[in-house]
Amino acid sequence: MNIPNEYISKTEDFADQVIRKGKHILPPVARLCLIATFLEDGIRMWVQWSEQREYMNMSWGCGYFLATLFVLVNLVGQIGGCVMVLARFRVTIACGILFFIVVLQGK
Repeated sequence: MNIPNEYISKTEDFADQVIRKGKHILPPVARLCLIATFLEDGIRMWVQWSEQREYMNMSWGCGYFLATLFVLVNLVGQIGGCVMVLARFRVTIACGILFFIVVLQGK
């Protein structure tokens, strides 16, 4: 099957236009995709504060103080790290914070 050159040319022109118009939006969308899991987990920690604290207390048997501290560190670390990445503010430090949260959770 032989596709005429005019169709290929039109398709390339269309792709160039899409790339030119979307160039400014792709980096923020890419950053959002990269941190989506952390953002979702942080929001869940906030919305389900009591349940998260209760779960940590029951599964670790560490008491309410340490369970609250663990949930608080996760909440602040994840939401804060995500906001820093999206705002492009000290991204290396933000990635370090998110990495620390992964290690802290021990999954």
